[in-house]
Amino acid sequence: MRKPCVVVGSGPAWLMAAEALSGNGVKVIVCEAKPSLGRKFLMAGKSGLNITKDEPDAAFLRGFYEAAPMMLPMLAAMGPGAVRRFVEGLGQEVFTGSSGRVFPRSMKASPLLRAWLARLNGRGVEFRTRWRWVGWADDGALTFITPQGQQALAADATILALGGASWSRLGSDGAWTGLLAGRGVALHPFKPANMGLTIAWSPPMQAHFGSPVKGIALIAHGRNGQERVLGEGMISRHGLEGSGIYAVSRAIREGAALTLDILPDLDEAQLVERLERPRG
Repeated sequence: MRKPCVVVGSGPAWLMAAEALSGNGVKVIVCEAKPSLGRKFLMAGKSGLNITKDEPDAAFLRGFYEAAPMMLPMLAAMGPGAVRRFVEGLGQEVFTGSSGRVFPRSMKASPLLRAWLARLNGRGVEFRTRWRWVGWADDGALTFITPQGQQALAADATILALGGASWSRLGSDGAWTGLLAGRGVALHPFKPANMGLTIAWSPPMQAHFGSPVKGIALIAHGRNGQERVLGEGMISRHGLEGSGIYAVSRAIREGAALTLDILPDLDEAQLVERLERPRG
C-alpha cells in the first residue's frame, strides 16, 4: 500500500504542490504548525495580493536574478499568463495595475484561499493544523509535535514548504534550517528580499510622514546596470517603504544608488517645457 505525500507548511508553495499532486490522484497530507492555514498568504493579501506581473518574458525572468536559469523550465510550464488563468479558474477575476502588477479584482486573499482550500478538500487533501515538524524518526518517518503529543508520519515523498524567516508570528521563523543543516544540507544564509529603506530625514520632512508617493519610477543604479520599475512608496518617519521600494530593494542592498522619478511619463524635453511654462 502506497504511503501519502506529506507537505510541511501551508503557504502558497504548499497550495501549489498539493494542487499538482492531488490533481494527479496522489494522496496528500498537509501539516501546519499554526492553528490555521495560509496565515502569511492572508497577511500579504491585506495590501492587495500581487499574484504576478504583466510584462515581457525576458523582463519577468530577470527578476529572478541568478536563479533565472533554474526557473526557466518552470516558468515555461506556468508563467504569468498561466497564473492569471489559474486564479480565474478559482473564480477570482484579475486586473493589471498601472505598475504592471496583477491583482485579484477583490484585492483580497481570503476569497482565493477559501476557493483553493475547498477544491483541495474536494480532492481528498487532508489538513492537519498545530502539527509542528521537528525532524525524523530512526525509521525515516517524519516526527511532529501535536496537541496529542509527538506523532510520526511515514511518507512516500515529503515536500518541505517552510518559508523563510521574515515573520515568526505567522509561521515563517526559519527554525527548519537547523534540522536540515544537521542532516548535512548546504544552505544559503537568509537575506532580505523585500525591505524598506532607513533614512535619517531632515526636520522639514516630518510634515510628509505617512504620505504616499504614487505613479513614480524607481531607478537603482548599480554595478549590474540600471534597474527601473514603476510603482509607489510611502514616506515614513523611518524612511521609505512600499511595493515600489521592495522591487528594487535587492539592488540597493547590494550597493546601488536610488533615484525617484516623480514624473516618469515625461522625457527631459517635456519636463523642461513644463517647468518653463508660464503660470497664471
